[in-house]
Amino acid sequence: MISIAMATYNGALYVQKQLDSILNQTIRDFELIICDDYSTDNTWDVLQENANRDHRIHCYRNESNLGFKKNFEKAMCLCSGEFIALSDQDDIWLQNHLEVLLTHIGDNMIVCGDAAIIDENDNRKGITLSDLDCVDFIPHNSFDKAYRIFFNTSIFQGASMLIRRDFLTYAIPVPELVNFHDAWFSALASCWGGLKSIPTIITLHRIHSSNSSSHPIWKKCFFVYYRRRKHFKDRLTMAIEIQKRVPNLPIKTVDFLVFVERYYSRINFKMGRCLNEIFRLQHYSLVYTTRSKVYLEV
Repeated sequence: MISIAMATYNGALYVQKQLDSILNQTIRDFELIICDDYSTDNTWDVLQENANRDHRIHCYRNESNLGFKKNFEKAMCLCSGEFIALSDQDDIWLQNHLEVLLTHIGDNMIVCGDAAIIDENDNRKGITLSDLDCVDFIPHNSFDKAYRIFFNTSIFQGASMLIRRDFLTYAIPVPELVNFHDAWFSALASCWGGLKSIPTIITLHRIHSSNSSSHPIWKKCFFVYYRRRKHFKDRLTMAIEIQKRVPNLPIKTVDFLVFVERYYSRINFKMGRCLNEIFRLQHYSLVYTTRSKVYLEV
């Protein structure tokens, strides 16, 4: 059976559409575990109404606000299925969302699909998350995916993931200093258990007017990253935690994680930053999977 872990918070405006899309999946054998993070609108009422109509829905309400990471973590721990799919409250799943993921997971701990961008009125914007993340290709090998995750942004969205329950042995709890749970899951799976990505669009990912810009957004390319010099310091935490939690990692993986520690430990020094830039150039095709700059309207 598949479990679906949904985290909600003040999502009354869109949550019913997401619930409808989940209940309309081609795979019918699932449970939907919803943890509401002490919403102050009528989200809880909407959830209760749906739970009363469908026995597969199980709702839990936090007594205080835990934040999205801990709320997702709680929902996942309440799941009983062999596989766990993560769900945001304001997306819309395509009807074969679960079927596609289950078909492609194979022996991997995580499989992740792609998403099309929609606005607040459900209109497709003609671009995907892969477009926004400037993805030309994704390496087939899980270990090669780690370069993008650890030295750039993670391109694997939790809301389009299917995760094996066994993965939780080392994935939970999400480290406190890690910013996003799905980035942590992706990093861990790339180093242990397998991370598979498929180009199939399975999710309609909503970008709200409140968090999108009316101005064109440059697609990121190497030169943009170089100027910004973004350093994702929670990757240092990830590298340390993976080594602590997972026994018997291959030597190649341990060496890589030790290098990640060294990489982020030396960014405060001019020579260290120069060495890091050389490394990124040497591994350009893995760290920067970008096309040329073009305008995107979001």
